[in-house]
Amino acid sequence: MSKAYTKIEILSEEVFQRKAAGETNMEIAESYGLTLHQIKQVISRQNRKARLIANGYVPKPKGRPRKNPENEDQKRNNGLIELRMQVELLRNFLSMDYQSHS
Repeated sequence: MSKAYTKIEILSEEVFQRKAAGETNMEIAESYGLTLHQIKQVISRQNRKARLIANGYVPKPKGRPRKNPENEDQKRNNGLIELRMQVELLRNFLSMDYQSHS
């Protein structure tokens, strides 16, 4: 009989330790009261995350972003990006205006 875990991610470290010790997915599932499918999903999810991180992906923190998470370098960089976008928009606008009068 399976239990409905909502925080199954907490078990993922233990599942990997038990897999390394040689236990089967079915043995792990039975000991936690989960289904075989749930254990397989935990393993595949963690493997996918590990592959993404190994390829340079930076995971975003969960939850609502803070109001002022930026430090001075990030603020300056974001300001420069906004200015470049505005300059490009103005150039496009002016070139279209120039072309329409020609």
